[in-house]
Amino acid sequence: MVSDSGLRVLSWNVQGAVPPNGSIERIKNQIEFLEKEVNLPDVVMLNEVTTIQRDCWREYLFEVGYTDIVDTLEWAAELRESTVPPHQDYNHVNGNLIALHELSDASELTRLSPSIRYGPWKNADLKDWDTNFPEKILNATVTQNGSEIELWNVRAVPGSMHGEEKIKILENTYNRIMKRPESPCILAGDFNSPKEELADGTTIPWRHDQKDELAQRWEEAELNILVGLEEKGMVDIFRSQHGYGEIDILDVSHATQTEQPELVDPVEVKGKRFDHMIASEDLDPQDCYYDHAGFKYSDHAPLIAEFNV
Repeated sequence: MVSDSGLRVLSWNVQGAVPPNGSIERIKNQIEFLEKEVNLPDVVMLNEVTTIQRDCWREYLFEVGYTDIVDTLEWAAELRESTVPPHQDYNHVNGNLIALHELSDASELTRLSPSIRYGPWKNADLKDWDTNFPEKILNATVTQNGSEIELWNVRAVPGSMHGEEKIKILENTYNRIMKRPESPCILAGDFNSPKEELADGTTIPWRHDQKDELAQRWEEAELNILVGLEEKGMVDIFRSQHGYGEIDILDVSHATQTEQPELVDPVEVKGKRFDHMIASEDLDPQDCYYDHAGFKYSDHAPLIAEFNV
């Protein structure tokens, strides 16, 4: 059952980048998790949905009531077949998906396609769309109680594998959000950032200890997306609710240092907080948490937030 009022949003990296993680059985288990363990959130924003299982995801989501679905998987499939450099060097096997439940108070999920001719960047020198992984950025809108909420579902590729492509994704997303009209916005996904967060709230990006030009750009890109959107009235919902330091709930989304995180007490899970939800304070966030049970179905815990809109 979806929420009787407000808006519940789930963001989750379903770990479908490499077979067999995109198997039919695994997808069915993840759908069952959405239905039986997290009570069918109004909006689900998924990362690493495999292109070859696009029809399965859509079918299974539809069966549990997600009747409005948008994704970037056709971009990934097309680029995967491309022989145009540099795409022959990238796998392009997965993308992002957003789905809206039919019983939600929200309505009219609409995918927005990037443009360099229309929008606030029309006459700008920088068009903010230069990534070679366009399938990692899914932009849409949803209507809630007559108000339009812009959604950004983003997954930054690992910098260790793709270098500058990671910061291109973050830069494009940040710059486009900063130029968008003033309206409520939710940005969520796996940013593969930061490297560390200190108890005093300091965010430590990757390559912070390097001084070359690329490292400085890298640091700026990560900090902009994680804390720089406060200029637009957008905050890290999890941290705004729970603070920093030692807290008594799960505060890790990617269990990089715990072999079987689903078998460990939530506060004992070690790893990185790579998955985030950064949203407009005007949406009146009420709660935000990482669901520990999700580790049974992915190496990432899903992030769930509730908004009083």
